[in-house]
Amino acid sequence: MGEFQLAQANISTGRWPFDHWRMRGFASRLDVIDGLAREAPGFVWRPSPEAVMSDLVRLGLDPMREAYNLSVWESVESLWAFTFGGVHLEAVKRSARWFEPDSAFDVMWWVPAGHRPTTEEGLAKLALVKEAGPTPEGFTFRKRFPPPGLS
Repeated sequence: MGEFQLAQANISTGRWPFDHWRMRGFASRLDVIDGLAREAPGFVWRPSPEAVMSDLVRLGLDPMREAYNLSVWESVESLWAFTFGGVHLEAVKRSARWFEPDSAFDVMWWVPAGHRPTTEEGLAKLALVKEAGPTPEGFTFRKRFPPPGLS
């Protein structure tokens, strides 16, 4: 394990609540994709779905409309391989039918190995990228930054 690992967060707003029949295609993939992520090469950690739901409620967000994900990976490459492969890629390709246009945001940032980011930390990083664009403190696949000390 290196000195740094890659944290990532993403959020999208559903066109309908996740228990609506039009969201079945999305909702039916959640457990499968979660399981595949946990078994993917380079995966390190993600909070339980129950913890995320509890955090969203506590923070005043609707967990039945906001698809929020937070995880830690060994590298950008391992996250890329999972994100743009298999069942997850299939879901990404269909996301326009399930989520509000322009509601999807994602962010990555480097954390010390062993750090487990909070939901608040992920939401703050998402806000940073939305407001300032990619920076070393929060970036995207399109504009990446190396771990601290490797520039």
